Amino acid sequence: MGRYSCPFLFGQDDLAERYISISDLCCYLDRYMAETSKGSQGSSREHQRDKKRDDLITQSLRDTIAAFAVRWLPITSSDGLDTSHRIQTMWRQARRDMLRIINRPSYRSMLSLFLFALTPIPMGISEDEEADGVSGQVCIHAALQQVQSLRARHRNLQFSGSKVTPSSSSIPMSSAPESADTSSFINAENIAYWAAITFDTSASLTLNCRPLLSSGLFGFESEFTWKLVRTCLNVFNESSKSWCQGSAEMTDERANEIIAAAACWKLMGWKLAANFKEALRDGHDESEVRKALSYVSNSWKEFDATFRPFLDECYKRMQFLGQQTKLRWFSLMLHSHLSILMVLDTIEVADRYDLLADLKDASIEAENTVMNALAFGLHNTITLRRTIDSPCGSETIRSVTFTVPLLAFDPYPHHIVASVQLMRKAIDRDYRNKNITQDLYDSLNATLESALKHLPQSSKSIQAARQKFSAAPDDEILEDTQVPYRELPALLHG
Repeated sequence: MGRYSCPFLFGQDDLAERYISISDLCCYLDRYMAETSKGSQGSSREHQRDKKRDDLITQSLRDTIAAFAVRWLPITSSDGLDTSHRIQTMWRQARRDMLRIINRPSYRSMLSLFLFALTPIPMGISEDEEADGVSGQVCIHAALQQVQSLRARHRNLQFSGSKVTPSSSSIPMSSAPESADTSSFINAENIAYWAAITFDTSASLTLNCRPLLSSGLFGFESEFTWKLVRTCLNVFNESSKSWCQGSAEMTDERANEIIAAAACWKLMGWKLAANFKEALRDGHDESEVRKALSYVSNSWKEFDATFRPFLDECYKRMQFLGQQTKLRWFSLMLHSHLSILMVLDTIEVADRYDLLADLKDASIEAENTVMNALAFGLHNTITLRRTIDSPCGSETIRSVTFTVPLLAFDPYPHHIVASVQLMRKAIDRDYRNKNITQDLYDSLNATLESALKHLPQSSKSIQAARQKFSAAPDDEILEDTQVPYRELPALLHG
């Protein structure tokens, strides 16, 4: 969300920090909007009511953050401490609050809804309880609708069968558009909007739903946001021409600049992959399907030509980079190529094997990169330090450290699960086609299984993925020879 990743602020050192606390940013936006909309007007009773509402929104955000983060509690807890009950309790408490959050539009509420959508359903939650409440997908759509209403400067008449909301005055802004306060607010609002675009794009790709903040298929070509992303790619191309090639010039700051810029373009790749899935899913004309697929292919080629050489230099210098930089590099490499695997899976499910030839190089590159990224996330570690209570009367600050694989702390473990499942299909295919030996097959599967073992084990989805992974014996793989896709890639892979 910083200045090298948000297209609204790309490279503008005086407008944004390199790293952004999204929770602090949402608090700032809500505070600014409250101050500019009412100021000192209103009765004391109204101020008390507004303060109570504000406190409830803040508490809801804190509870949601706790429910989101508690999955990592076992890593920093004492051995043998049962955290499952605490995880279930916090998830239930956050979920009960979601309807109230939906009815209290604010940027903090938006963040609460997004975070709960990323919070895994814990083990011990029955299917009946899971179905009896708000789902993550509903939270995402509600958050996106809140963003749309919060960005609207004019409150015109709105009505539905359940409620009529009269017009209200516009939110006043500073009389000087160039003032520091107004500029900071606009920048912060743009960062929050880019975060919402990220969720909207991800949901349209992974949940097979249409985007709410941007148009589908080819409408993106005329949208300001995606034009900015394209401009950022061109700016990066120009600015990077003066950089010296070689890992010796790869500082931690330079590496993070490259990773952030590549992450901005990665979202374009996800957008185009979602558009292709929409074209295939909704039965668009063949010409539109082919056009959407060509956009996916060209996007991958541009990523490879623009960023891959620099990302490879980052990898050569990896042992000299900070652990947070390593985590960002791992996350980028995994997620940027996951979209290609998802496109290939969509083609297989739709029985459109004639489209695979257009992604021959991309499919090989994606499978190689995702597998290498998973291995990187397993073999590289991140160290955390936690302060612990000191003995009574002691002023010494005591702490304990924990070292775990990088992928154990990826904030999107469901993407790792999806990567493992898609790579398992690719490995099974290559094994059946005799492209890999038994020893290599076992080694690759061991890497995938190890990746699942290091993810937060309180998640129902992760536990289900582990059970499914271990329940697929080799005999089933050898017997299944009827799916054409599993033969065709043997030709694609040479």
